[in-house]
Amino acid sequence: MMNIRILLSALVLLTVLLPTTVLAQEWGELRQATVNLNVRELPDKTSEHVLTLAKGQRVKCDFLENGWIAVFNINEKVRDKAKAVGYANAKYLEVVPKSVQKPTSKPEQKPTSQTVVEAPSGEGEVKAPVADTPPDPVLTGIDPNRVPVKITSDRMTYDESGKVVSFVGNVVAVHGELTLWANSLSAFLSSKTGKKFSADSIDRIIAKGNVKAVKGKSQGTCGKLTYFVEAQLLKMEQNPLLQDGPNSLSGEVVKFHLKDNRSEVVGGKSQRVKAIFMTPDKIKGQ
Repeated sequence: MMNIRILLSALVLLTVLLPTTVLAQEWGELRQATVNLNVRELPDKTSEHVLTLAKGQRVKCDFLENGWIAVFNINEKVRDKAKAVGYANAKYLEVVPKSVQKPTSKPEQKPTSQTVVEAPSGEGEVKAPVADTPPDPVLTGIDPNRVPVKITSDRMTYDESGKVVSFVGNVVAVHGELTLWANSLSAFLSSKTGKKFSADSIDRIIAKGNVKAVKGKSQGTCGKLTYFVEAQLLKMEQNPLLQDGPNSLSGEVVKFHLKDNRSEVVGGKSQRVKAIFMTPDKIKGQ
């Protein structure tokens, strides 16, 4: 009789615990931006802008508090505020019903038709161009092309006629996971909206003098670097050296494609291609 009671107690305990374990894995809500919506570093409208969600773009959300909600990449598995991309006004992120939550083969695309909308003061900070209708297929996740380029320096000048912003002295530029350091940097703007000045439409960046670029474990140094923002391509010249852990590449010109971590090296008369690949310690030469 005692064994039966113990068995029943164990079954009841499992019945209580198992649903809790399943729910713990299925966290957050799938939400969709109803307008182009700015994501902030902190849950505050005065906090630094991180990126802009396109109208119709879907992201995972959680930790709703005081009208602000934490925004996560759609594939984020860990429920942790530290993993959040940032915070946005929950009013402009509608919950997507489970009945219409369908996967898409093209997760990241830009809207094509654009207008401009402003939300009431303090109601969402909607300042970017807005798509008239949700794009098809549905946008999911964070589009790296919508992440702004942040540049700091000792001095800055702007040439409106040439649409060039020049930075001099201790220059640091950050775009997503990429960080650049240089003595000077010029940002060339291309206005796709027809305006004379559009800070979110940087076409390319040219950095000169003690240039250093870092993305994850990859690091590059050179005298001159050109960064094509939309293509996410680094072109390094003047004694370029690209390192990935113990491995390195050098030549007259080194091109590094950030999207797929692919590199190209071009040699010339003054400098031939040189590649160094370290052999794992466990592999012994014969």
